Amino acid sequence: MKEKSISSRIDKVLWLLVTILPLIIIPIKGIPDIFNVAKAPVLALSSGYVLYLLFKFGKFQPGVETKVLMGYLILVFIASLTAYKPLLALTGVSLTAGRFEGFITLFFYIVLFYAARQHMRISEKNVLFFIIVQALIAAYAIAQFFMIDPLVEYFNYTKGSYATIGNQNFLASWALMLLLFASGFYMKQRKLIYLIFPALFFGALLASNTRGCWLALMVVILVSLYFLKFSKLRISYFAVLGSFLLVFLTMNFLSKSKIQHRTKTIKNELDINNEWAGSGRALIWKMSYDIVHEHPFLGAGPENLKEALKQTKNKRAQQYGKLTGHTVDKAHNDFLHIAAVSGVPALLVYIFFILVIFVKQAKNFAFGSAKSVLALALLAYLVQSLFNISVISVAPLFWVFLGLFASDNARFTIN
Repeated sequence: MKEKSISSRIDKVLWLLVTILPLIIIPIKGIPDIFNVAKAPVLALSSGYVLYLLFKFGKFQPGVETKVLMGYLILVFIASLTAYKPLLALTGVSLTAGRFEGFITLFFYIVLFYAARQHMRISEKNVLFFIIVQALIAAYAIAQFFMIDPLVEYFNYTKGSYATIGNQNFLASWALMLLLFASGFYMKQRKLIYLIFPALFFGALLASNTRGCWLALMVVILVSLYFLKFSKLRISYFAVLGSFLLVFLTMNFLSKSKIQHRTKTIKNELDINNEWAGSGRALIWKMSYDIVHEHPFLGAGPENLKEALKQTKNKRAQQYGKLTGHTVDKAHNDFLHIAAVSGVPALLVYIFFILVIFVKQAKNFAFGSAKSVLALALLAYLVQSLFNISVISVAPLFWVFLGLFASDNARFTIN
């Protein structure tokens, strides 16, 4: 009975964390980062409490994926100790650098993954509460798209849609996972009112103006066509696509074809021979690869990419700085970034970890099941991560979803 109570408490903490974390900001003028300054301690405290409950539960049952993940953690720890700035690498933050994604934050992510794998459960009540709160954030992002937001004017932030997530690219990666999760929830429950959720998240994705995530959605939609062989879900499947089309036509019309114009730029941005393709990502990828070449085995250390570019007097980084006035601290490709800051061996272990989970769960794929829904949401995140970065506003949701996907719990159903 005690074990059941602890497991239930872990389940509640995890659902509460992924529900409220994206929502948290500190709207006080003068704070350098109103978005992550509050999210970081909430993530730390919640993960610490979950870790305490796991120790109290007393049973450590690592699967093969957890063991591989521990190997990845060890490699990142070694990379942190050999980093240009070890303290920054370990903590993920200093007075002048860091996005709170050092070794300690990775440790928190792993705690969330393991806890979700062992103790988290999906029920209509939990999912509905989670989605309703996230839908409020999506609605906020759509309002920003139409220039309705006194927060932007008050704090003098760059105009755009980022809601409480903090950046339009991060909003897109968050919305992408949510729209697929919400779509699966609607198709499982088949209640017409639930169709509003994928429509709202799709609207937030469009509002983000993030082409990499749009491409990722296209990839996942193509993959999902396979599941049309399940005739009982075809109507709800096409209802979701229909809601996406309606949202696109409405937002595009009201914005005077702003979204349509944005989509037309995708072709030019895919020219990798142009260093400024992908909003300068091609150049960032090249300078990040320079660091991989300099530090192939242990990397520059978590959160130390900017320092490595500075210390090695990287010419591409200098060119980028002169033309844009900005410095680079992330590779804008999550896999390349891992290689640059933690080393190629760490990247290979991370990729192996992801593959192990997908191979183990392949037998459980059936469209409409929680496994298939999570598989598509995770696939979308991984595809968009080729153009994006990991941040604490979104990454905890990815790791919790990954833990749920890896779960062998027999109660893993949407009921």
